[in-house]
Amino acid sequence: MAATMGPNEAPRTRDTKDSGVSLIIIRPAAELGTKSRQTRSYFQSQLRRNVALALRRAGASRTLVQDFGRIYLETDRPDAASRALPRVFGVGNFSVVEGECAPDMYAILASGVATFAERVRGRKFAVRAKRIGTVGISSQQVNERLGALLRDAGGIVDLDHPEITVAVEIAADRCLLFTGRVAGARGLPIGVGGGAMALLSGGFDSAVAAWRLMRRGVRVDFVFCNLAGGAYERMVLHVAKALQDAWGHGHTARLHVIDFAAVLKALRETTPQQFWQVVLKRQMYRAASAVAEAAGAEAIITGESVGQVSSQTLANLCAIEPAATRPVLRPLIGFDKQEIIDEAERIGTAPLSRRIQEYCAIVPSHPVTAATRERIDAAEINLDPAVLAAAVAARRQIILDSLRPDDLRAPYLFTERIPPAAAVIDCQTVEGFARWHVPGAVHWEPTALLDRMGELDCKRTYVVYCPHGVQAAGVVEMMQQSGLDAYAFQGGLESLRRYLGEVAA
Repeated sequence: MAATMGPNEAPRTRDTKDSGVSLIIIRPAAELGTKSRQTRSYFQSQLRRNVALALRRAGASRTLVQDFGRIYLETDRPDAASRALPRVFGVGNFSVVEGECAPDMYAILASGVATFAERVRGRKFAVRAKRIGTVGISSQQVNERLGALLRDAGGIVDLDHPEITVAVEIAADRCLLFTGRVAGARGLPIGVGGGAMALLSGGFDSAVAAWRLMRRGVRVDFVFCNLAGGAYERMVLHVAKALQDAWGHGHTARLHVIDFAAVLKALRETTPQQFWQVVLKRQMYRAASAVAEAAGAEAIITGESVGQVSSQTLANLCAIEPAATRPVLRPLIGFDKQEIIDEAERIGTAPLSRRIQEYCAIVPSHPVTAATRERIDAAEINLDPAVLAAAVAARRQIILDSLRPDDLRAPYLFTERIPPAAAVIDCQTVEGFARWHVPGAVHWEPTALLDRMGELDCKRTYVVYCPHGVQAAGVVEMMQQSGLDAYAFQGGLESLRRYLGEVAA
């Protein structure tokens, strides 16, 4: 017999489309439910704050109410919210509510038919009702009666393999209807797990390692030991910014930029060549430890994986670690390279990391692979610690949330000098090059230069100039994006002639 509704009931359903406001049910990650009551309350409060921050960044209005372990979100931009929520750590899953009515049987049946009859016609479906709190309605009766009505509307009941699952959540004050659950990032809300400093190189490994600790609720800041100049810094900054914008809801992260040029020079002059890479990593550990201490961070994060490079053998890692004054966390220690790249693809940093050339500032012909602490202590005995201390003291701090697109571009495109070993490229016309050019410069018109970028040596520094500096900046933008260490000379020919005159004098 066909299921029926009473003769006088009207579907008391809030039409969120007409009101311009949608309701979303946010369910915390299941892991939060395993905590003690006090801890769970703290974690859920932090999650609510992080969700609010993510929605503000997405430009969506938000009214958040927490009840029965769920967070109920009202927003005027459900699409923007649905894009932001999967990237908030601590969110288990969420559902966009499609119907809302009073918590009585007839209203539920009327709302269910009005909302889903067209949707299920000719398709397999199931009804899953659930009571939240103390409710005097049988969830099994809702399943049976609403299922019968939707079957009569043309749906095909299939409880085992439904194409559409009609979910009904019945609370004391209202009933919510929806289909499907969108998976969240799970993990723990950022802010509940302390603070750590991640050594960031811009490559696949360090970004993924930082993400894994962020997912455990850790507030992650970044230390970048710059071995290769401004273009390299810009690319690493892009990685840090992308990671923070997409996943850093709950913490205003900083990137600490340390110029390692003087450290590298001192290391080369005082340390036996076979120990260079291990000693360099020790210096980075010391730098990160010093920054962590100043910032109150409790640990250091690295992207090291056993055996990936010579400095990451177990013996070498044991020799390097004593340089740190904070615990060293290595979330990727057992990963292989492809696993790391696959995860970088999932979290969105892979396209940026892929552009960054593998940069080895020091490549000894026979690097040590089985160092001991005693041998490394002896190898770096003549390395003056004051050099590193000065570099750390002179570090720059960049607040990632405050960066604008121009901040990621303009400061890194230009130079006002020509480094001694740089290759100089003239982008004037043929006639302009014939009239005047920098001694030793090669002439490439902009189009030809962009077409032949693949022929350039990624280990060299390039300075590009044109009459006014504008066209050179556009070319250099593309060169940097391809991983080249390239700069446009600021101000064009007039500034270039003045600079060369000053150098000659």
